[in-house]
Amino acid sequence: MRGQQKASQSLPVRARTIKRMVDILRGSLLLVAFLFLGQGAHRLGLPIPGSVAGLLFLFLAMTAGVVKLRWVERAAGLFLHHMVLLFVPVTVGLMEVGPLLKASGVAIAASLVVSLLATLIATALLSRWLLPYDVNSVVDAGPDMLNEQDDFE
Repeated sequence: MRGQQKASQSLPVRARTIKRMVDILRGSLLLVAFLFLGQGAHRLGLPIPGSVAGLLFLFLAMTAGVVKLRWVERAAGLFLHHMVLLFVPVTVGLMEVGPLLKASGVAIAASLVVSLLATLIATALLSRWLLPYDVNSVVDAGPDMLNEQDDFE
């Protein structure tokens, strides 16, 4: 990533802007393609939501090396940066069903709390099972472990 940044800094500002736009467009098209692939698989009978299936397909493609992280990184970052805006239609929709929420508010709140606790417990148990904690490995890693994270920025 650092090599790409140094190379792109030598380009004129306009060329860098166009490169960024092309990267975002390419990444967006790939993300939408995997979304449609997941939606199609769901319609063909896959018992999980199409968006989740699309994410799984994207993960498998990235794991297999078919799709490179740098191809979708900028678009995904842009979507994550502006994710709050994607919740505005949902919030407006909730305002329209206010009377229904008022009548069923306690049941909805209870189900949210139960599902939150179930998710937290399942995540904790799964991470404990998949990632056994070893104090020595964390202590031995030292400050070098922090420098490895710089590559992801």
